[in-house]
Amino acid sequence: MKKALFLLMLAPLLIAQSADEQDPRAIIEKIRIWRLTQELDLSTEQTAMLFPKLNELRKIEKTYNEQKRRILVELKDLLDRKASDEELTEVLSRYQEMNRQKMEVQIAKMAEIKKILTPVQQARYLIFEDEFNREIREMIKEVKKLKDLKK
Repeated sequence: MKKALFLLMLAPLLIAQSADEQDPRAIIEKIRIWRLTQELDLSTEQTAMLFPKLNELRKIEKTYNEQKRRILVELKDLLDRKASDEELTEVLSRYQEMNRQKMEVQIAKMAEIKKILTPVQQARYLIFEDEFNREIREMIKEVKKLKDLKK
């Protein structure tokens, strides 16, 4: 039922998009913002303060994922050429440091978000993020199944 309701809410946004705005990530992000605003019952002031913080969190995650991909490619290359333990250790240390830095920045951003939201809104935010991300993953799986059936 939730999925059907989600798809019904998604349809008008998809129809309203011009051809150059058909990026699924952009559409999903618009839906996320709309649903989050509704779910948390945000005031205008909270909205103005919260969404820039959430955007910063997303940028942190995007940067981290890019760095992680580069390091994993580097590690594969080192393993393929049978690099020394010292070389591997150096890259593994950079990976560990990158993770530490990411966590510190995320914790600081979450502390800022905590100042914006009430405890009830904080709880709703955590639940919303988990459920919304799960819904998106399920929808992606369904789309992949449909594509596989069409092949």
